[in-house]
Amino acid sequence: MTRGGLGRLGLTARLAVNAQVTRRHPVSLVHFVTRRCNARCSFCFIDFDNPAPRSQEMTLDEIERMTRTLGPTLANVNLTGGEPFLRGDLVDIARLYYTNAGVRSVYVTSNGTYTERAESFAGVLAREFSDRMTIVSLSVDGIAGEHDRIRRVEGLFERVMETYHAVDSVGAGVMANVAVTVSHENHATIPALYESLVGDHGVRSVTAIIVRDEGVYEVPEEARAGVLDSYRWLTSRIVADQRAGRLRGYDPTTVQGRLMNRKNEMLYDIIDDIYLEPHFVSPCRAGALFGVVDVDGVVYPCEVLDMPLGNLRDHDMDFSALWADQPATDARRWILDSECHCSYECAWGFNILGNARYQPRLLSAVFKG
Repeated sequence: MTRGGLGRLGLTARLAVNAQVTRRHPVSLVHFVTRRCNARCSFCFIDFDNPAPRSQEMTLDEIERMTRTLGPTLANVNLTGGEPFLRGDLVDIARLYYTNAGVRSVYVTSNGTYTERAESFAGVLAREFSDRMTIVSLSVDGIAGEHDRIRRVEGLFERVMETYHAVDSVGAGVMANVAVTVSHENHATIPALYESLVGDHGVRSVTAIIVRDEGVYEVPEEARAGVLDSYRWLTSRIVADQRAGRLRGYDPTTVQGRLMNRKNEMLYDIIDDIYLEPHFVSPCRAGALFGVVDVDGVVYPCEVLDMPLGNLRDHDMDFSALWADQPATDARRWILDSECHCSYECAWGFNILGNARYQPRLLSAVFKG
């Protein structure tokens, strides 16, 4: 099917054709808007001893030009960092993705320091794009002082709880979430942390991430089994509490919400299976349905592979031109031929959506109200 043919279809049909057949355009992107951060987590993959200078960050004008070239099927973007709210123009960046690229959801990952900025961000986008979904996901690693110790920011736990409730109170079109990264630092305290978040602090949306080797961080070998055990406990509890109504998750009254909740359940099962003994399960669609835009305009198939597809600045900020260029084509072929595999959740989410073997279980969620 030609690109023009894709453009004439509705978004849902375009996504289905692209995800299952053509795989020519990204469905989701992670965009590192900054590498600046006020926290110093021990498991972070960013090398803060050699940080990317602020001068390398893509300007708003560059992002404006890029967002006009992202193709017909981009449904979601994850704005991340560093700490994305350190960019004063973050709401303008999100607005460009909504307006120029037509994304249906913007997902922001934050450490929760900047309550007023996060609340304003969510409120502005909810008013301007009432038919879209803005998700602010806040990282929590421990209870109170333990979280502050891991993140190395005094008083951060109280601040992130304030931010969660401020964003959650915005209302329709906004979702506040707490993301728990299970690591060597906190795996022994995960049950207590979860019960504190849900029982004591009124958190109603929780997602789980398992720490992985990346950048300057490597999981201590002796901690891997314990990390997986705690991740397994946490994901099982999240799924059970969503089904029981204790957690909200994505809106189960909508088809999209049920699909996303089921996709997360399937993702948790896959990560559980491959974490300790990595092995190939199904073809990875990184570089096809999913990609990463780094702070300086370099595009990668994912966060794990140090395999740059090119720099947007060398392509006049034309993302589609870069995505169709030879380095990107070669990278996609290498990923498939090498049976590349890892435990990177963001890519796995779109591997599930873009692989026929997962569709029966995924689509069964459509018919369950």
